[in-house]
Amino acid sequence: MSDMLIRNIEPKLKTEIEESARKSKRSLSREAKDLLRLGLATKRANNIKLGTWLFESVPAEFRGDDLVFEYRGDFPEPPDFE
Repeated sequence: MSDMLIRNIEPKLKTEIEESARKSKRSLSREAKDLLRLGLATKRANNIKLGTWLFESVPAEFRGDDLVFEYRGDFPEPPDFE
């Protein structure tokens, strides 16, 4: 394992991390590592474009270009604005 030193952290940020660690009953070091992991995972998730995310959310066996959306039942009447 390696160490990492973070300098010049704003006191408010350090206090927030300490309070979060206390609430979750974890050490300050463990809390900081978990927050870093979460931040990196969120950043990776935000870099995915919507179309890619939607495509990857459908299992491979159901992917294709022949997807048909059906409306079952009677179509409702459109609203009358007059």
